[in-house]
Amino acid sequence: MTTAQQLLKKIEDNTEVVGIIGLGYVGLPLAVSFAEAGVKTLGFDKNPAKVEKINHGDNYIQDIRDAVLREVVDKVAFSATTDFSRMAECDALIIAVPTPLDRFKKPDMRYIESACTDIGRYMKPGTFICLESTTYPTTTEDFMLPIIGENIKTNPHFNDISASDSKATPKNIAPRFFLAYSPERVDPGNPSFHTRNTPKVLGAMTPEGLEIGTKLYAKAIDTIHPVSSPRVAEMVKILENTYRLINISLINELALLAGKMDINIWEVIEAAKTKPFGFQAFYPGPGIGGHCIPLDPFYLEHIAKKYNFDLSMIHTAGHINMRMPHYMYIKIATALNRHKKAVNGSTVLFLGVAYKPNINDERESPALEIMEIVAHKGGKVQYHDPHIPTVQTHGQGALTSIPLTAETLGQADVVVLTTNHSAFEVEFIQKHAKMIVDMRNMIKEAGDKVYKL
Repeated sequence: MTTAQQLLKKIEDNTEVVGIIGLGYVGLPLAVSFAEAGVKTLGFDKNPAKVEKINHGDNYIQDIRDAVLREVVDKVAFSATTDFSRMAECDALIIAVPTPLDRFKKPDMRYIESACTDIGRYMKPGTFICLESTTYPTTTEDFMLPIIGENIKTNPHFNDISASDSKATPKNIAPRFFLAYSPERVDPGNPSFHTRNTPKVLGAMTPEGLEIGTKLYAKAIDTIHPVSSPRVAEMVKILENTYRLINISLINELALLAGKMDINIWEVIEAAKTKPFGFQAFYPGPGIGGHCIPLDPFYLEHIAKKYNFDLSMIHTAGHINMRMPHYMYIKIATALNRHKKAVNGSTVLFLGVAYKPNINDERESPALEIMEIVAHKGGKVQYHDPHIPTVQTHGQGALTSIPLTAETLGQADVVVLTTNHSAFEVEFIQKHAKMIVDMRNMIKEAGDKVYKL
């Protein structure tokens, strides 16, 4: 029986062990979904606090119900560890680690590199390996495979390969394990779509790997869509997010123009939506947040340069988005100026620092950048967010959410609506605030003291 047949038999018998590397917004919900399906699941994370919380059944991800996490932990279907040598216990290893940008806006691949190094050192023969982190096309084949192949030479489970074996190249080693890519499609706070019912794209380097991955993922996810290769699956993720980036950047730029022309962009969008074909509504805001959309164009630009290809449209869209927080600062400064006040010395209260409504995730949130610009210009920055009690900023250190009361609203020189949380009572805010800059169209009928995007 081949290694592929052995793993397929384990999957059929439900005796496989799945390892999830990285227990954040992507990894933990996926691990819970596997464990709920009765698959023994082992989570790996280098953060001891996360591991301890999981093993005590303490949840820290909003999209997972507390009772569900406790149940799968209590049943010993799911546990977590910081001991990466335990990868040898796993039949499948799924990587869900961060993929940020460095200070030069280049892909920071150190977390994927670290995961691949550990996998090469510790995995057993016949392991299925899949990356879910957002990245650029060719990562699986050209970046992951060589790292795993090099580190497998020191793995005691592969004792037929020596460090000096000239034949132990990544291509020769690849048949000993199964490598794939399946982009995460997590949408935090989405009430309708979650890990199980969001269709999953999967591309593998070999037909055997694709069959293994399809049958494995089918236990945790309802619909699997196989594609011909990892690079196709990688491009799918980039397409999905750059599509949103370009359209949001377009509507943001049109919103700025509409403001100069005294045109209500929100009214324009509502009218355009009446067309029953050929139009999808996107809405303006202070910028694009979250882990994927603001970062993906730079990942695609990185690989496009290697092919001597200029992504002019995506480059422009990315930079429109990057400039939005500065334009929003100008909105705030203009509103204060009209009331004969300067930003310097004024108290500016931001309502919402999460990058989208009703979640506790402030990653890449444009609100944080606007807050930092205001503080740099001498403004006294405060914020309230019912989902995020504290935030870490570059210029001001840690900030704590203040209570949203008539007094705190009244004491602020300007209140800025940066996130449209459903918990915000618009009438209460409008009643007690001296001045409001509404960046989310929360106030439909603006009066003299309300300035809209």
